[in-house]
Amino acid sequence: MTTPDPAQPAQPFHLEGSTAFVVGAGRPLGRSIANALAEAGADVAVAGLTDQPTEVVQINSVANQVWSHHRRNLALEMDARDPVKVEVAVQRIDDEWGRIDILVNAQDLVFAKPLNETSLQEWDATLSANLSSVALSCQAAGRVMMRQGGGRMINVVTVPAERGVANMAAYAAAKGGVESMSRALSQEWARSGIAVNCIQIGFYADQAGVGDNEQEAAALARMLPAKELVASADVAGLVVMLASDSGFITGQTIRVDGGATARI
Repeated sequence: MTTPDPAQPAQPFHLEGSTAFVVGAGRPLGRSIANALAEAGADVAVAGLTDQPTEVVQINSVANQVWSHHRRNLALEMDARDPVKVEVAVQRIDDEWGRIDILVNAQDLVFAKPLNETSLQEWDATLSANLSSVALSCQAAGRVMMRQGGGRMINVVTVPAERGVANMAAYAAAKGGVESMSRALSQEWARSGIAVNCIQIGFYADQAGVGDNEQEAAALARMLPAKELVASADVAGLVVMLASDSGFITGQTIRVDGGATARI
């Protein structure tokens, strides 16, 4: 990111000339984030949690939407849980665009099961998808950001990162781990000009297993202070704000949940 010039103040939330990498862009939340960054002027590379054919199709669709905003795009076939594939993807962005200014980790694989019924394989798979994949993307993109003198990392987590939710021990451990890791990285990379923050979101309309059934989603919304589920656009706007910030917002978790965690 360029250093602000007080004599020529930039437009707020303007990302012209920046490059972004959105992981988890195959899902509606990641799609919304990628489009918001493109609308703000950033060139956007997108990847999914996996490199399965169905997710590759979704990623290519998102890349086409980025192109429709007249921004450069890259659709990357990447398994975010595989360190070699993550490194290859980041290297491609670096080779083609020469930098990575913004990293957004929006991947989310919900797993709900009592701990005493959870196998080690299920535990490992949940942490691999929700925690290790984030660490791998941060590690690979972080090397590029340190070389270029700075960047912005935004990691999306959900309410179980902070609040106890029955039957979600593995998922909560993963999301809580992302939040703790983000705080640690904000200290580790502060002098390298890299700001690292989390956005903690409540139940959102496009979340797998939440927005699938309209009646169940409506019942859940009635339990929340705002009486409605979080919209992907609400999260995407905050991502753009954090991506365009001077860098003094770092190590923070900002909640977008309609007041849910303030009441629970």
